[in-house]
Amino acid sequence: MRRTLIAVALLGWTAAGAHAQPLPGVDTKGLVADEIGALSALMKEGACPCNPRLSLFECIEKKSCPQATELAAFGADRFRDGDGIEQVREAVVRKYLDEHVTFTFELGDTPSKGAKDGRIQIVEFADFECPHCAEARNIIEELVKAMPNEVTVYFKQFPIAFHEQAEPAARAALAAHRQGRFWPMHDLIFQNQGSLSAQKFIDFATELGLNVDRFKADMESKAVRDQVMKDRQEGVDAGLSATPTLYINGRMYLDDKTVDALKAHVKGLLTPTK
Repeated sequence: MRRTLIAVALLGWTAAGAHAQPLPGVDTKGLVADEIGALSALMKEGACPCNPRLSLFECIEKKSCPQATELAAFGADRFRDGDGIEQVREAVVRKYLDEHVTFTFELGDTPSKGAKDGRIQIVEFADFECPHCAEARNIIEELVKAMPNEVTVYFKQFPIAFHEQAEPAARAALAAHRQGRFWPMHDLIFQNQGSLSAQKFIDFATELGLNVDRFKADMESKAVRDQVMKDRQEGVDAGLSATPTLYINGRMYLDDKTVDALKAHVKGLLTPTK
């Protein structure tokens, strides 16, 4: 899995201990040894788009994949432009994800809203105790309202371990989903993010008119617990490193999470290329 998902390796890349090694076919003129070493280290961690069993570095050495060589050359150009190591890392990751990595998710029973089968599929991974996820809730809602016939949004659970109520909240939302009330529960949880508790989830279920006994049973069921774990593992496998993370038509979205930025991105995807 490490070599097949560049997002996991590259998003966590640092240049610590990197040693300068030649990159055949890549112009490194003007780069200092630390920059060449950092670029070499990065290329060793990413999967080659031409042969995922090999690293980018191995494909560059073999001169067997123009795309791998092009990616390293892009990184070298960014160093020459004066970018620091972290800036180059981010730029290389973005270019790779944009051009070579598409993720597929299990969406059959995933809560969704918006268009029934929109041309734009957004998969959101979120944690119910994450403040940025609470902010994203309103942004996503505005996007769906602005483009109701084009956008379908799916919500995946990604509870973070140090958020004590995040995993129970995920189970509460999925238990409500079994009674057709995921989104109202989703909204109540985010609106009361600072005061979540086991009793609060029951209070929310009562407020929403759910069968509370069924809700409590579903919330504690193996099936719901397994669904939370399955969602979370999908996020891990897709290189997720923070919440909220959006995948738009299978590609990790790395730009600003504002309504205007998302609208512009979606409109770009809907515009036919010439």
